[in-house]
Amino acid sequence: MTNPARLQNRTAFLENIAKVLDRPRRTQAPVRPALKYRCHQEVMAGWSPDQLRDRLVDYTENALGAKAIVTTKAQLSRVLSEACLAYQQNTLSDDGKDVVLSADVRLQAGIDINQLTQAGLSLYVWDSSLGYDANIRACERAKVGVVFAEQALAESGTMVLYSQVEQGRVISLLPEASVFIVPKSAIVPRLTQATAVLTEKAKAGKRMPSCINFISGPSSTADIELIKVVGVHGPIFATYIILDDQ
Repeated sequence: MTNPARLQNRTAFLENIAKVLDRPRRTQAPVRPALKYRCHQEVMAGWSPDQLRDRLVDYTENALGAKAIVTTKAQLSRVLSEACLAYQQNTLSDDGKDVVLSADVRLQAGIDINQLTQAGLSLYVWDSSLGYDANIRACERAKVGVVFAEQALAESGTMVLYSQVEQGRVISLLPEASVFIVPKSAIVPRLTQATAVLTEKAKAGKRMPSCINFISGPSSTADIELIKVVGVHGPIFATYIILDDQ
């Protein structure tokens, strides 16, 4: 939500635009037109959480070329350790071995840092107090970035990430591998439901994320003759860890 104290000359600015357009200034929000068809709401309507989870796993592994692991909160630290260790052994370069963890309280509350370090992982937890450069450098040298997703879209195998103070967007963009953790309860059918949440936040006047990323597996492109190439502009590996009991 915009802080009114930071706005200056707003009325004069908008009045000038209306004058240039040769019309009165509009002060009322537009009314959303009623849709004749609502087929976008019908896709996977009525699916159970387990059905959405199974669809997400199937699409992730068979269409995106990513890994999907279904586990519980009690087993999260072990599963996360194994996934990160596998990436450290198999990624492309040998520079650094760090795993960057989001400082999101939901992630930190769900993992045992001691268990991860005892497994042999070198960890760096995102620290906004250190400033932009220090966190960027940590993500640049890291093998793996671990983030907590707001939602997952079953239809397209997409993770929805909100950029926030505790979870900078580079965590999932700069390391060679990305690990996304999402509760089963946060799996929704498609983009329709994800954007509906944002619409309600805006209506309620709540603060919106500075950046929202929709990430579907590892980076890839099929621009050239529809031949899919993985690893062109971001992480070349991805794992989705789904918490089945949340």
